[in-house]
Amino acid sequence: MDISPKDLRDSILKMASLVEASLANCLNLEKNMEEFLELERKINEFHMLIDDSCFKYIALKSPAAKDLRTALAVMKINAELERIGDQSLKIKRQYQRMGRDILQLKNMSLEVNMMVKNALDSFVRNNIKQATDVIKYDQEINALNREIVKFHVNQIKSNEIGFDEGYTISKISKNLERIGDHAKNIAQDVIFLESGSDMRHNPEFKSPKKD
Repeated sequence: MDISPKDLRDSILKMASLVEASLANCLNLEKNMEEFLELERKINEFHMLIDDSCFKYIALKSPAAKDLRTALAVMKINAELERIGDQSLKIKRQYQRMGRDILQLKNMSLEVNMMVKNALDSFVRNNIKQATDVIKYDQEINALNREIVKFHVNQIKSNEIGFDEGYTISKISKNLERIGDHAKNIAQDVIFLESGSDMRHNPEFKSPKKD
């Protein structure tokens, strides 16, 4: 089986399209669970297939320099995408049980969707600047999460909503915040791929401590 870096990139982009579809519809009450479970099944299949292809490519080709970084970056992005799919499914289950739309979550979801899209675009375009912008934007997503949690905790305290509803909204917000973390990680993988630099412990991109 002849595997090339282009094959690895093409495979991860096919998986990414499924993950983006799952994320884009996780707060859509009109989409039923069967559709989501089918997406999850396909995402998991790609996850195993891509990891297997990367291992075989490294073992059979003994790549060096950027070709090796491509295989390693694809494996890491593969893991992040699979986790985004898992988080999207969790959100779908929680939101479906609530059965009504929450505007703050819808707005946060749009921001997170854009963050994931930009992270993936930076991979497609080999664009370090775009990846860097994604990393920095993670702080905005963290701030949105804190605002939503604080607002609904206050609503619970004032008996405007019940505890279960407020807690579920806060959990969904946290799930969205974690998806932002995964998008940030993808952007870091892009920078590693293009430059060889590991951004994970770069103080310039450390998020401020959460309240």
